Amino acid sequence: MNLNFAHHGLQFFFITLCVEGRRKILSRIVDEKSRPIPTPLGECVVALWRHLHTLNPALTASNSVIMPDHVHLLLIVNFDRDPTFRPLVFIHWFMEETERMMVATDGGSAPAPLPSSIRNDFHPSAEALPAGARGRQPPSFAIWNRSFWLDLSFSSRQLKAIRRYIRLNPARALWKMRFQRHANIHHPILAANRSWDAIGNLTLLGSPLLFPVRLTRKKTPEEHAAAIDEIVEKARRGMIPVSGFLSPGEKEALRRLKEEPRARFIKMRPCALPPHYDPSAEDSRELAADRLLILSGFPQSVTDTGGIFRANCLLMNDLIIEMCDQAQTAAFA
Repeated sequence: MNLNFAHHGLQFFFITLCVEGRRKILSRIVDEKSRPIPTPLGECVVALWRHLHTLNPALTASNSVIMPDHVHLLLIVNFDRDPTFRPLVFIHWFMEETERMMVATDGGSAPAPLPSSIRNDFHPSAEALPAGARGRQPPSFAIWNRSFWLDLSFSSRQLKAIRRYIRLNPARALWKMRFQRHANIHHPILAANRSWDAIGNLTLLGSPLLFPVRLTRKKTPEEHAAAIDEIVEKARRGMIPVSGFLSPGEKEALRRLKEEPRARFIKMRPCALPPHYDPSAEDSRELAADRLLILSGFPQSVTDTGGIFRANCLLMNDLIIEMCDQAQTAAFA
């Protein structure tokens, strides 16, 4: 929390409120190009946010985003019009008032109207809530976590970054959802005696057109040129290469595959996927485009002991061949 701000002119307050227990009750995200669609509970936050200027002309509700389990708000305060404004008093009031509105909706389709006592009497610079607000029944359950984030007094560069952060928040949320690890996968083409984890497009496992890619380290990428051309051509025709993409030749094949907009591929890892896997920048683009599946059939203990070593690489190659054979067998069964 940063409370070093000047009590004059325009000040910018970046506020983040989180739902208690991070329950996803405020909105749902449909796609990364649209803003989240608020639920009836989220509409209460929107309604109060839009009415701030009517409550105190010194306040301007700037950028905001209602995420499923938290909200980001950018509040502009004109201290020349209200030099005694207290941001902490305002935040606690905002949380309590939205909770009252949410309880009033009780899951209904529209937010409760702003109470007249708040509309007429509320002044955010007060050291406590007005009598009309204090007298109303508090909510029967907590919506917000009582901890919150507050930062203030941005430079123009920081303000631009905050506005961009708020605007892109839904896209980032979808991005993270795409990178969620799928644990304990059971699929007909995967060896049943192993525990499989994956990140990415699981529908690739349903293709009968999987083929293994194994390019030895004993040859340079130049010496593998003909084989790499064949791999890329198969991918152009809709087949899906499966490989660890570890040797120099395999890495060159992967680089070529990423240049093909319709190519899809499965990357096998000879070590376990950690619970919170952070894909590389180059992999993240293919994951987001549903072109890539990162797959591992190795236990977490393998990652804990260093992960990539020769025995696991050899076993990984055997699993890849078995997977591709199983895919073709399943297709013609």
